[in-house]
Amino acid sequence: MTTLTRCAVLAAAILVFGALAAPAQTYLDLEGQVHEFTLDNGIRFLVVEDHSVPVFSFRTVVRVGSAHEVRGITGISHLLEHMAFKGTSEIGTTDIKKERKAMEAEDAAFLALKDERNKGVNADPEKLAELEAAYEAAKDAAREFVVSNQYGEIVEKNGGVGMNASTWTDYTQYFYSMPSNRLELWAYLEGARMSDIVLREFYTEKEGPVTEERRMRVDNSPMGKLFMEQFQNLAFEASGYHHSTIGYRADLDNISRSDGREYYDRHYVGPNITIAVVGDVDAATVESFARKYFKNVPDGEYHEMETYEPDQLGEKRMNVAQDAQPLLLMGYKIENIEHPDWPVYQAIADILGQGRTSRLYTEAVKNQQKAVQCVSFAGYPGVRWRTMMAIMGIPAKDVSAAELEAIVDSEIQRLVDEGVTEEELAGVKQRARADFMRGLDSNNGLAGQLAMTHAMTGDWRHLFREVEQLEAVTVEDIQRVAAEIFTDNNRTVILSENLES
Repeated sequence: MTTLTRCAVLAAAILVFGALAAPAQTYLDLEGQVHEFTLDNGIRFLVVEDHSVPVFSFRTVVRVGSAHEVRGITGISHLLEHMAFKGTSEIGTTDIKKERKAMEAEDAAFLALKDERNKGVNADPEKLAELEAAYEAAKDAAREFVVSNQYGEIVEKNGGVGMNASTWTDYTQYFYSMPSNRLELWAYLEGARMSDIVLREFYTEKEGPVTEERRMRVDNSPMGKLFMEQFQNLAFEASGYHHSTIGYRADLDNISRSDGREYYDRHYVGPNITIAVVGDVDAATVESFARKYFKNVPDGEYHEMETYEPDQLGEKRMNVAQDAQPLLLMGYKIENIEHPDWPVYQAIADILGQGRTSRLYTEAVKNQQKAVQCVSFAGYPGVRWRTMMAIMGIPAKDVSAAELEAIVDSEIQRLVDEGVTEEELAGVKQRARADFMRGLDSNNGLAGQLAMTHAMTGDWRHLFREVEQLEAVTVEDIQRVAAEIFTDNNRTVILSENLES
């Protein structure tokens, strides 16, 4: 979602300052300052008071992402993220009753066009033209009742900044910052879009901004198509990690508003939602407003992804020749964020390919000058289910992806055979502590970490155990886990070479 423009310069300056003004303290002190309550419908609230500046930030994390989608509706989680900015039955419309009637006609016109279009070569061209004209007319009629961007304008006119959202495989999240004297307005606005979404301009949005986003990030980007789509397609055959968050073009073309409504009703329920509020607020007041304005969110139940990824029986490999920058993608299956070895995965990824002192960067980029970049990270494309230790390398000029793969293989084998040094592991732990504290050193950052940790692990307190768990990792753990995961049968590889090479 495109970040909205800032409002008054003074309000923006105050809010930006407030986002940087969280008091210095140890994370153990901070843990004791988290106020927690759960509404009757299951929404979990986490509140941290910081009265240094009259602003607050929030993070709403809905535990639904593209991993929960099935084929036919891929991309729908991301599409619903866009819908959440379109308003409610009270915001964004001149007449909700007439608008709903117009949207019903729009739905009927879309389904008629879809049925004929999906006949493929047997579709009647004249009928298609008539149905397309009727569909465009129905969209125009529905838009007559729309007040564009009214939701965002209300936020901005009341001093809100940084309004944005994102969707990934495991979650959808919403966030912005606001002056503390607008807390009740925030509760009304956020509670309404979690319970009273209208899905207006559904077809206009999916055929416009959402499809354009796919075109720019995937269809017209050779690197994006390989990394964001083909890599996942190849590595995962069963779980929801198989497809990318942006969705397949054919699914985007065919998703209906009723598909969106059914998906929203299934997943936007209380037990699926965690909201963190951090800043110049009173926890009791937050709870009072939460119980008033979020009570209409249905309780429902959380629907876990049911199809799990089977063990991989052998290496998966794809060789691609295209008129584009060569690229190396490698992935090794690892377990999810709740596995005891998760901190070990993170340490391995750090030592192997994070930063300019990492082994891959040192050898491939600095020493041999065979790459312009080579990185690794644990948890692609998600963290809640069996996932990957991913490696991405961009070869230097006149260097093939196969040459870079040989260097990466050599470094991985060296890690398996020789392990790592105590100094390397100490560096990982030092960087992790620093990164962790930086993540807590702002209202927005703390709200995001609290809400995301609770949504991904089921308990926000795990956030304050991360440093402790990583401190417990030993060099023996690194070598043991490296030997387990870095095997040929556990590997997925994509080599993309330039057509002229």
